[in-house]
Amino acid sequence: MIISTSSHNIQLTREIDIIAAEALHSDLERLNEDISSIDVFLNNVNASKAGTDKQVIIRVHLRNGRQISIETVKEDVTTAIRHGSKRVKKALNETDQPAQHRLEQN
Repeated sequence: MIISTSSHNIQLTREIDIIAAEALHSDLERLNEDISSIDVFLNNVNASKAGTDKQVIIRVHLRNGRQISIETVKEDVTTAIRHGSKRVKKALNETDQPAQHRLEQN
């Protein structure tokens, strides 16, 4: 699984890169064979207004050609990355199950 991280209005540090990689590897380990790559985009939503909202968009490229994107906005980058990673895991698990099984769970 290849993970690339980029940012806009946020200084991308080695620590942020490691946090993203560790969260995604941990949450998506079971689906590793189905994922070709993951793009993580970081943005300071209110940069011009000195706000604190940090946006993370995680786009997962699956080997079958499909993509899943999740956007998360939180007060800090670390929380946004970790929350986004959990949301991606949930979305992938839902798309991994047959429709009937999903209906029975709800």
